[in-house]
Amino acid sequence: MTTAIYYDELFIEHDTGDSHPEAPARLAKIVHQLRRHRHWHPFFQEITRHATDGEISLVHSPEYVKSIAAACENGVLQLDADTWISEKSAEAAKLAAGAGLQAVAAIMHEEFKNAFCLVRPPGHHAEQDRAMGFCLFNNIAIAAKELLCNFGLKRIMIIDWDVHHGNGTQNAFYDNGNVYYLSFHQWPLYPQSGLQEEVGVEAGIGANKNIVFPAGTTALAYMDKFKTEVEKSFQYFQPEFVLLSAGFDAHINDPLADLSLQANDYFEMTRLVCDLAQQIAQGRLVSFLEGGYALTALSDSVEAHIHALNSA
Repeated sequence: MTTAIYYDELFIEHDTGDSHPEAPARLAKIVHQLRRHRHWHPFFQEITRHATDGEISLVHSPEYVKSIAAACENGVLQLDADTWISEKSAEAAKLAAGAGLQAVAAIMHEEFKNAFCLVRPPGHHAEQDRAMGFCLFNNIAIAAKELLCNFGLKRIMIIDWDVHHGNGTQNAFYDNGNVYYLSFHQWPLYPQSGLQEEVGVEAGIGANKNIVFPAGTTALAYMDKFKTEVEKSFQYFQPEFVLLSAGFDAHINDPLADLSLQANDYFEMTRLVCDLAQQIAQGRLVSFLEGGYALTALSDSVEAHIHALNSA
């Protein structure tokens, strides 16, 4: 089988409230649509592990990891202006990170060609010691650390096409030349980071690249830039494994941004990344759900993403 989808009903129990953009309904809508269109049972894989505190602490401080568990146990509802939690949030966050660890191991062991982690809470805004932007633990950064530390890979590429810059992911590897972070995002927009001049420091110089789009950028202009920069980055870095922060909030209908992509664009973007991964990285690719807040647009875009992954 080409593609695996990692999912668990526990993610629905990360309760941010129905009025919050990053609500349980996001995953419920995606799963319903994939099941209705018979894109579920051939791909679904049970998540069999949580990330341990030690694994999470490769990215986050141990004190921060403990603080998230304590906040959930003590009934804290809000970590910052945007990030809400509930009793099950810490457990869901550990399972989301565990899904990434399980997925990259499965790809390395050649059980699947690629995988999609249909998880929440999302991760790319989470800093070393701070929850941000709906995110608790940085799922994709934890997976990258697993590939570096336990599988001995030397060149990991992270492509982040969420419409908001992944500040947490960038900062996790800003001085690390073994991880190439390539972000496509609207600017200015939350979290107000991700300028083009942010290129890394020390050993990480040249392994961080931000591609910014002003509000109102057309899909054609976005796609032309995406194709050029992704191809250029693959040729430059020659990754051994590709991780993808797959937010779908650059969609024209998304309420939190002002770009113009549609579901078919996400199909084409996925196919391009898969084709290049096949040429250069032995096809190894794991993607993680990040943003996307218009439910129909989100579910249509995820379905297109899965279709492209499975046709790789």
